[in-house]
Amino acid sequence: MICFVKKLIRPSLFLIVFLYCSTVDAQISSIQNLIDKVESYNNFSYQSINKRKDMSADTTVALNKELFSKAPNDKLFGYLYSIETNHTTETFHKIDLYNGKRLTVLSIIDSTFFAEGAPYIPYSQSLIGALKFLKERYDKKPFIITMLKDTIINGVPNSHLIATVNDTIDNNEHFYSNRNYYIDKQTGLPSLVIIKGRYKYDGAVNDYYDETKYFDYKLDQSDITVANFVIPKKFKPRKEQTTPLALLSTGTTAPDWTLFDANGKTVSLSQLRGKVVVLDFYFIGCSGCMLSLKPLNAIYEKYKNKDLIIASLTERDSKKAVLDFEKRYNIKYTGYINAADIVKSYHVTAFPTFYFIDKEGRIGNVFVSYNDDFEEKVSSVVDALLSKK
Repeated sequence: MICFVKKLIRPSLFLIVFLYCSTVDAQISSIQNLIDKVESYNNFSYQSINKRKDMSADTTVALNKELFSKAPNDKLFGYLYSIETNHTTETFHKIDLYNGKRLTVLSIIDSTFFAEGAPYIPYSQSLIGALKFLKERYDKKPFIITMLKDTIINGVPNSHLIATVNDTIDNNEHFYSNRNYYIDKQTGLPSLVIIKGRYKYDGAVNDYYDETKYFDYKLDQSDITVANFVIPKKFKPRKEQTTPLALLSTGTTAPDWTLFDANGKTVSLSQLRGKVVVLDFYFIGCSGCMLSLKPLNAIYEKYKNKDLIIASLTERDSKKAVLDFEKRYNIKYTGYINAADIVKSYHVTAFPTFYFIDKEGRIGNVFVSYNDDFEEKVSSVVDALLSKK
């Protein structure tokens, strides 16, 4: 930040401006020092444990192994990288491999690989990527960075700085985003990063918590070469499905199912015969799924005295998560859990997917994803099926 002071300014005012500029420079220098420390190595690797909780009441846990090697000719990041992510709370284990030209995703589960077009996503979630993001954001719109008292982590003194990226009041509600960095005073490298925040999404307030513990740093290893960023021979190209599994056709009998809602009550599709049923295949946090919440609530209210049932089906979210989700977003219709078999039988491969079942138990319509005309489109289909004789 550059501060300009006129020559005729009073000495006391000059001192105030000077101190302000010095404070601002000192604030961002703590982040820049971290970046400089990490970038002082030709290569570095570490392991981390990440725990994250956002829109869902469930906490996801991931074990990560990351390796970065300087690549001066790479204009995108200046690094080659290998980022292994193993979600212990989901069946999800992969390696993002960036060789300076493209990003390849290695699937550990089936030893296949495929090309990915967004190498900045895993990079932005890494230690160096997140630090640079923070610095770039500060340069565009400065925020407060505070040094707090030292703390002890695993018997080692750590300095503690907190970056208050956002801090606002809206209708007496406090919204914020804080990034806490705990830096090992022996190594000068982060041992723990905690991100806490509160934000509003589509009218509902969400608390966000992200904790990453870093350990097993290895710096300037002599055996790191470009070979570390080449696809291992045991991995084979993933065979693309030439013909995607088609959604069930209009007019066919909808496969029956029996599911539990989050309160433990059961219902089957056959029990709903005589009513029009909207099946909403979703998962918590999916962008289109979140956007559809308000219009689905509106549709429920519009048709609640008519023969319409809205049933939301999730294959991945727990009972606890669904109960919390329904309460937080004031969802009027019913959500059902453990729907993996139904997802398969209805050939659902993208979320959200909406099936419309007529009063006779046949598929009346189906479409995928959310669009701006969603509420109007759903109402039109429901009206047609309700009036059908």
